[in-house]
Amino acid sequence: MQRKMSGLNKNDVNISISSGATSSLTNSSHNQSSDDVLYENNKQLRPSLSFYQQARSPQAILTSMYNDFSLHLARDLVLCYAYWYLATYTAKAYLESLGALNIRPIPYQTTKAGDVLLDLQLANDLVRKPDQIFNSAKLWIISFKLPLMIVILIGAIFPLISAKIPNNNSFVNIHAGTCYILTAWGSSELFTNIFKFYVGRLRPNFYAMCGFDKETLQCTNDVEMQMEARMSFPSGHSSRSFCGLLCVVLILLGRVGIARNIGSIRASARGKLLLLLSFTPLLLAFWCATSRLVDNWHHSSDIIAGTVLGSVCALIGYHIWFPHILSEHAGIPLSVIRSAEEDSKAGYMLVEKSLSLPVYSDA
Repeated sequence: MQRKMSGLNKNDVNISISSGATSSLTNSSHNQSSDDVLYENNKQLRPSLSFYQQARSPQAILTSMYNDFSLHLARDLVLCYAYWYLATYTAKAYLESLGALNIRPIPYQTTKAGDVLLDLQLANDLVRKPDQIFNSAKLWIISFKLPLMIVILIGAIFPLISAKIPNNNSFVNIHAGTCYILTAWGSSELFTNIFKFYVGRLRPNFYAMCGFDKETLQCTNDVEMQMEARMSFPSGHSSRSFCGLLCVVLILLGRVGIARNIGSIRASARGKLLLLLSFTPLLLAFWCATSRLVDNWHHSSDIIAGTVLGSVCALIGYHIWFPHILSEHAGIPLSVIRSAEEDSKAGYMLVEKSLSLPVYSDA
């Protein structure tokens, strides 16, 4: 009788490691008790529910706000708001009071005939703030208010349903999303202002903004406008817009589940569409950043630096409040994961593996 390999049988093998217990291997064809955690071979952590079945009702959201409130979550929220407020408003005023702005000499040359030659890169027309493509009001909406509202709504209505962590609730997701936006946006604003004062780069519309007089060879506008004309690097519009809207992108990617559903995303048209839609907020950020070139308020290198700065702050902020984006638990707040581990009876970590074992048959 000859034995031959008929192929690979892709049965699931579950490994659970706990204190005082040994590893166990079981075929998915065997029945498991109701206390066991079931894993599928495709590593789907969420049950197959429709979009509307996953949504929480207003009553469930309010119930979570009441039942899941805790003092340490409230403390974190207060600290994040204080950090955001200080970084956004107080830091810039403090730097101004110190006179920390780097005052570069005004670039010009005079000829023997008495003519004044200016740097043409700094001689662009001035577009007043109300006439800009993204003025201050629009910038606040697209970079802070809109991302904050989207993150709160996603966390409240669609907290990620997980077989491993069933106690993911609306309030903790609202808390984590709000703290995430405040932390990331505040960091972006803080470092943007520090670099602006330290570098003191002249804007493309420097002569018009500072009111440069060719007769006296001095700036004639008020001190505030003269300071504003020297804060070109990095672009605040770029750092703010990319920080706020990349926060939304990361939340959407965590909700879609790159690591959990990479197979289905790549295989289905619906998955590809969800993945593509998750990145669409970056188009708005790119539009806002590049508008600074059109308005003559920034050099291209200022925009690149602001984009990198805002994106880094968004990435760091996400990984303070959520697992890394390629994690199996991406999209679930770290506070929920820690709570689930602490509530475990044996304090164990679940380890998931799927093995493909050869099956032999007698010929």
